[in-house]
Amino acid sequence: LLSDGSESSGGLTDIARIRRADSLLLRKKVNPTLRSNIENLRFAPILINTDQRDSSLLLSEIRQGERGIGDHALTIFDTGKTFVFDQSHIFFDGTWGVALAEIMTNEALSWAVYLSMLSPAPTGSFQSYSKLELPRESADEQLIQEARRVSAEASAESDKVNLKACLSLRKYFQQRSDLLKLTMNDLLVLYRAIHGVIYQPSAKLRKDIELLKMESPEAANQVQKTIDGSGNSKPSFLIPVDASKRVPRDRIYPLNIEVPLSELDFLNLHTQAIQVFTEYEAEDRHNEKLYKRFSALQRQYLATISGFGTILAKAKGIAVQGESASVGAIKLLAHLPAPLKQLLDKVPARYEKLNNLIKGTEVLSNLGAVARSSSLSRFITAKDDNEQKQLTWGVMTDAQGVMRITIRDFRPHVALLHEIGHGNLANLIAQDYLDAYVQGLNNYVQEVTRIAIAHSRNSGQTG
Repeated sequence: LLSDGSESSGGLTDIARIRRADSLLLRKKVNPTLRSNIENLRFAPILINTDQRDSSLLLSEIRQGERGIGDHALTIFDTGKTFVFDQSHIFFDGTWGVALAEIMTNEALSWAVYLSMLSPAPTGSFQSYSKLELPRESADEQLIQEARRVSAEASAESDKVNLKACLSLRKYFQQRSDLLKLTMNDLLVLYRAIHGVIYQPSAKLRKDIELLKMESPEAANQVQKTIDGSGNSKPSFLIPVDASKRVPRDRIYPLNIEVPLSELDFLNLHTQAIQVFTEYEAEDRHNEKLYKRFSALQRQYLATISGFGTILAKAKGIAVQGESASVGAIKLLAHLPAPLKQLLDKVPARYEKLNNLIKGTEVLSNLGAVARSSSLSRFITAKDDNEQKQLTWGVMTDAQGVMRITIRDFRPHVALLHEIGHGNLANLIAQDYLDAYVQGLNNYVQEVTRIAIAHSRNSGQTG
């Protein structure tokens, strides 16, 4: 059992925020009692935080309480309404984590029903265990403070995706051509690339940035640099692919995808198709010349979308076989001596193209729809210690058919804002980015649907 109050007497919170590699070295240097008790904690597979957290908090904020270190499989937080399962990625990938949460939740409900039917248990004596102390000496405190921390983060969540419209679009695609086989994940990836180009901050966020300039010009400039740079960014996604069907012990295979927006001329084709079709509708669909122009754009645009879907399908097929470039790099490094492995692991971080090919700049983990009997509702995903990772996207659709997207933001401005006490503003920036993404995705799906199902009123010909 853990308590957030234990921080005052030397808890695990600040140790849990140390980078994994540094944490292992730190344990060898601290006093013997602290080292021994931390090692003893490894025999507790489940840690429970006894302090109730606010259920309205973001998932990333809930888990910032007293929790296990990386080699503790699971920490459970109680929000009064739900339980939050904070799972170490060393032990669980997203799919396995969902399975464990399902097992524990359903099992708990079954036991609750069973126990409620029994007569009250007789009072008796219970065996108590002594408190596990984590004493720190001044030298230990200094080592802990000097150790490198995991990246500061901001977070945001949204449940505003119009999933029904997305599924309808996929249905229209299938009715139109067997080659139009975009998955929901493909749509999320495609629009993320578009969003990175067209994103503009809201008026409220621009006002907050102006206020920040008066207090900290340096931080405001870094925020503005991040926002301005988003238009030039080309996110490279690392997508976890289930490896259980091929080699279960591998758990997941990483797939890296970079959307070739400019090469496929996506934005230009989309804009032209919408503009021409809007003009055609304004003339009550009686201008055959406009329709022919739109029809040509429609075929070209949908063929481009189809080609993109084919590229992703082929890439996923390669990844499922464990033959992607990322898997190859991991296997190459796996059996090298540790010093050489550490040296080579730093190479991608210095070369953007190589990093995008092997590790990516963003993580997208979509768990899909949970079972109808499931009580799971929110999900965030993890990232490695790679400093090039800027955003992680966790996606899950609950039993009521509500898709929730969460992001964890590790972009450069976040650490700077935390340092000057503006962590809330970092969250607002992340929320603004996610809200714009979700609203833009809904609009994009609506527009593509218009393009996909458009036809000539005069001729009755399908476009």
